[in-house]
Amino acid sequence: MSNSNASDPVKSTTVDLGPVAVTIATDAGPRILAYARHDGPHLFASLPDQAIEHPAVGTFRFLGGHRLWRAPEVPAITYAPDDDPVTITERDGGVEVVGSPDSESVTKIITVTQSGAFTIVDHELRNDGWTPVRCAPWAITQLAPGGTAYLPQAIGPLDEDGVLPNRNIVLWPYTDPSSPEITIRDEELTVHASDRVSKAKVGVSNRRGWIAYAHDGELFVKWSPLHRDGDLYNDFGASAQCYRDERFLELETLGPKVTVQPGKSTVHREIWTLSEVPQEELRDVLESLPSAPEVPSL
Repeated sequence: MSNSNASDPVKSTTVDLGPVAVTIATDAGPRILAYARHDGPHLFASLPDQAIEHPAVGTFRFLGGHRLWRAPEVPAITYAPDDDPVTITERDGGVEVVGSPDSESVTKIITVTQSGAFTIVDHELRNDGWTPVRCAPWAITQLAPGGTAYLPQAIGPLDEDGVLPNRNIVLWPYTDPSSPEITIRDEELTVHASDRVSKAKVGVSNRRGWIAYAHDGELFVKWSPLHRDGDLYNDFGASAQCYRDERFLELETLGPKVTVQPGKSTVHREIWTLSEVPQEELRDVLESLPSAPEVPSL
């Protein structure tokens, strides 16, 4: 583990996981500021000066990279600043990052572990208070503009007779589905991370297991548990989401909505990979992605 320079706007530490390295904020979060192969480019956005102002709670700094939020999005809770030092503990093959409890005594914890070529990122919401909390883990990765996000769709029938709907696309109020950044095809929905001044957000039910971002020959894939029809999800069932504006693009996955009892936790797992994929091979690689990767034992 190597510490950043004192002159850095956000204090951080970098952890070598073998094929990749992660940079973790030490004075905010938990946040993963960077994630890259040793010989590869950095895809995560760096946003030290971007923030959300909320009159009731103050200034939430984006910083960029990857963060853990609680769903649903309630600004008075969601945008509360997290600029307190975190506790970082190294463990075999990875690191655990623990933030401070929020206004409802929910503690956010991100644990990162490497298993072969796969980076396992567990997102835990732990209730350290005295009353139950209704929430869902919400894992958000901010990526630099210029690439394209891929949200695959299930195209096979979900029922025996093939007469019921098999997919959904969720739109937020500020989203124009005819915008040049959004393309809807039979097998996927794509969002281009342009620098055009506008914003859009779309969501789907995660029935293919993965979402991805491709930029200049680098492919970032993150898997999360398949959408379960028996569970409840926020945002009209959009368990996989993508937001973009001129500053960044976000790839987001959500766990189901649960009631977390005092002293208990809910955990949402993502599995990440980074690889070099030439543009002419990208379509074949995406079509070959499984719904769940075969991860070696930890």
